[in-house]
Amino acid sequence: METGNTRRDFLRRGLLGILAGGISSGDAVAASASSVSNRKGPVDRRRLGRIGADVSILGLGLGGSYMRAFDDDLDAAHSVLEVALNFGINYWDTARSYGPSEGMIAAVLARHRNRVFLASKTDARGYDGFKRDLDRSLQVLRTDYIDLYHLHDMQPRKDRDLRAIEKGAIRAAREARDQKVIRAFGVTGHSGAGILIDCMKQFDPDAVLTIFPCTRPDRGRYEDELLPLAHQRNMGVIAMKTIRYARETDLPSRELLRYSLSLPGVTTAIVGLDSLSHLQENAAVASNFEPLNDARRTELRESSQRLLAGQPPPWENPAYVDGCVA
Repeated sequence: METGNTRRDFLRRGLLGILAGGISSGDAVAASASSVSNRKGPVDRRRLGRIGADVSILGLGLGGSYMRAFDDDLDAAHSVLEVALNFGINYWDTARSYGPSEGMIAAVLARHRNRVFLASKTDARGYDGFKRDLDRSLQVLRTDYIDLYHLHDMQPRKDRDLRAIEKGAIRAAREARDQKVIRAFGVTGHSGAGILIDCMKQFDPDAVLTIFPCTRPDRGRYEDELLPLAHQRNMGVIAMKTIRYARETDLPSRELLRYSLSLPGVTTAIVGLDSLSHLQENAAVASNFEPLNDARRTELRESSQRLLAGQPPPWENPAYVDGCVA
């Protein structure tokens, strides 16, 4: 069985071994990027709704998967981010609640701030809490602005009073946007489409981050109701949990990623960054992207529903803590 140290040593050799020839770190990263034989070019980009930014259709999930893989090897953590940039992946997703994630990416972000569309999140619902979290994110990330700052993990049971949240965290978000400390604000969640639809109507956020696995959860409401509302209001839509079911089934992760990116209105999908090989595979899907037709999407949905019959998704467990966005 491969140990953690062996795996990390292998990754470091793959990312940094070329340095032994006297090549600079930047050249080594570029060489790693250009050596991927199954890629067809830079990762595609799409416009993120009214925000107006062109972002890679593959985003980096820098939560649990990234931290577990790289938290004790910052050289490798930084190098894999550099490789992603050379693939054209500019959408980076982190959060205040993702432990050391913001700090882990800060050094690379500082070198390439103008190349990165940076998203982070706060769990705060009050005015002062939002401002404290935002100030701390700015400090840890070593930047004077964040492109997109989300209210994280909206839940129907605990977030019932949307008017109070609007007077608190949303007011702070709008002020920060007016002051250009953040360029946009959004909401995230995976506890049912209803709470997010209510937030979209009440807060009019610039973007929404939520689940788009091929199983069409919540009776298809994410696709059938949330997406059209986002289109109507010109909100950016970011997909998560797209390939989660590949771990429990024989469903191909490449096709699961293609499913969500083929949905009309989805701008980008964030996938947990845990290895160079997975980064390469996902970048290949997102380069010269080929959407699935309706028949193939239906086939994937029916296959997944058969294979996962009786298995509730992990994020429906009351003890689930969001931090891995695969």
